This record gives sequence, C-alpha cells and structure tokens, in this order.
Amino acid sequence: MFYPPLRDEFTKFGDKFEKIAHNEANGMYCYKRTTSEGLTYYEVFKAPKAKDEDGNAYERYPKSSQFGFGTALCFRGDERHTADKIAFYMANGFDAGRFRV
Repeated sequence: MFYPPLRDEFTKFGDKFEKIAHNEANGMYCYKRTTSEGLTYYEVFKAPKAKDEDGNAYERYPKSSQFGFGTALCFRGDERHTADKIAFYMANGFDAGRFRV
C-alpha cells in the first residue's frame, strides 16, 4: 500500500494538518490538526519510513493503528500543559519516558 510522503500541509479525513515543528536531530514531528468542526489537536510522532516504487526511503504520516505511546501521541489543543508536553517530546523523543507534570 502506498502512503504519501509528509508535507507541510495536507488534508485527511476532512481535517486540515499543518506542520508546526520538526526536530531533525531525533526525527520528531508535530502537526496541528483542525477538524471540520473547528476542534484543534496536536499530533507528535516519529515518522514511520516507507519506500517508493523505486526503493527510495521517505517519511510518512503514521497510520491510525500506530497511535499510542512510543510512536505517536495526540493532544487536545485546550488540554492543560499541552505546550509543555509537545515541547518535551519534540526535544526528547519517546526515549526519555513519559512527560510528568
């Protein structure tokens, strides 16, 4: 199955996704997700790798089944400490353990 490479902006399931951060050192990404109802979420993940038809590797957006600690996390935009959690995982990846308040 072909998964498109990551882009700065894209639409999926009717939701708009905008890349707001990328840490090249540890491969972490953060995308702002705005639903068609106007809800805002932030998704932090280490992009899975895929290969195109020529065998070239590229990074792609995680599948829904890949969301969970260690691969991809989703935070509500109005959740308390959201910005701190995003900054923690963007800087440390998932290897540092769970964010603690």
